Amino acid sequence: MTEMKKYGYYHAANEDGCTSWYNFCCKNYQQCGLMVTVLPVSTTEYGMNKVARPANSRLGKRKLIENGFILLPDWQDALTRFLTEVNLDVSD
Repeated sequence: MTEMKKYGYYHAANEDGCTSWYNFCCKNYQQCGLMVTVLPVSTTEYGMNKVARPANSRLGKRKLIENGFILLPDWQDALTRFLTEVNLDVSD
């Protein structure tokens, strides 16, 4: 392992834009080959509206890019690899 002189906090998240928890859940079921109807629920409906939440909470990765770090693969690929690793049936 090579020691680096790039200290501090870095935000890292998988690539391919952003997604909602709803879309993530749907993709999860789809890749497992399950025919499940997922209903989207708003923050208000879920009852979490008592906590102020930003309209956009995506992580910025500018610092990673500026310091030459390799970005993570897209989130769909990461989900597929995870499901395969835990030995679940993954089908596109």
